[in-house]
Amino acid sequence: MSSPLRSSALRAGAGGILLLAAAATLLFLLPDASGKRSRQERAARQAAEERDHQARELAALQQLSDRIREARARMDTVLAGLPQEGTGTLTWALSRTLHDLAAKHGVRLQAVKYGQPSREGTKGTDLEALDVEFAVVGLYPSLKPFMLDLEASPLPFGLNSAKLEETPEGARLTVGLRAFRRTGKILAEEAA
Repeated sequence: MSSPLRSSALRAGAGGILLLAAAATLLFLLPDASGKRSRQERAARQAAEERDHQARELAALQQLSDRIREARARMDTVLAGLPQEGTGTLTWALSRTLHDLAAKHGVRLQAVKYGQPSREGTKGTDLEALDVEFAVVGLYPSLKPFMLDLEASPLPFGLNSAKLEETPEGARLTVGLRAFRRTGKILAEEAA
């Protein structure tokens, strides 16, 4: 064979080998690279979604923490304002307020009952609760401002129950209050 023909055959053989190598690259390496790239993009997208989810959760937890901190500050303010005088002084202040408001609004106060001071539900604190139940009879337009003024009073109580019913004498409002006072001491067995 002549030298130019031989060199052309070698070049054709080398070109064929390179063509097979290129085809193998196209068939095996490029799909693998493409799959690897799509897996990396999917992993990056999932990581971004997880980061965003965790950021939202962190923001929600931060808001909850802020609300708890604010509630704790309000609770500390309320507790600091509770009276520390005796039960008799507290009942006297409640009675005086109820009678003054009844006279102011032209309603009749009936059956004021005071329960025994109780530490039930306040374990681990220096709080004592006193249940008060009373009935007020009068016209509804007078009962409403009576209750609004009672709720606006600075007395340390919470409304436990209220029931409005119609009677021959007019509207009858039966109210249950729970008043609180600080005893100044936390019993050791309750705190444990």
